[in-house]
Amino acid sequence: MNGIFTIDGVNYNVDVMKLKRKAAVTDTDNSGRTIDGVMHRDIIGTYYNYTLEVAPYDGDYASYDALYDAISAPVDSRHVVFPYGQETLEFDAYVTSAEDELRIKDGVNRWAYDSNLSINFIAMAPQRRR
Repeated sequence: MNGIFTIDGVNYNVDVMKLKRKAAVTDTDNSGRTIDGVMHRDIIGTYYNYTLEVAPYDGDYASYDALYDAISAPVDSRHVVFPYGQETLEFDAYVTSAEDELRIKDGVNRWAYDSNLSINFIAMAPQRRR
């Protein structure tokens, strides 16, 4: 098992190729520049969003397929745990997209064989508030 992330408490046996995080300090509609050009912000908080890239371990395509089924399910959000600093960050996130590519090798479907499955997780609520 990879141990790097979990989704709804499940640790999928896939090879983590890349994990990126992005901090988004988000404003309300009340933010903006006044006529004198000064920016006035009404900050909601900071959202930490992640992009995960994985590939199947050779011989364990069932785990990869289970992950794809989980992240592509039509649900509002997933409970995820990702690394953050030297610890982890646990939060609810929704999946905006998941993309992989097929290569047929020896008559077998090999998803993410030449490229990785890329999944975007967006936080449902800010993890830090003002």
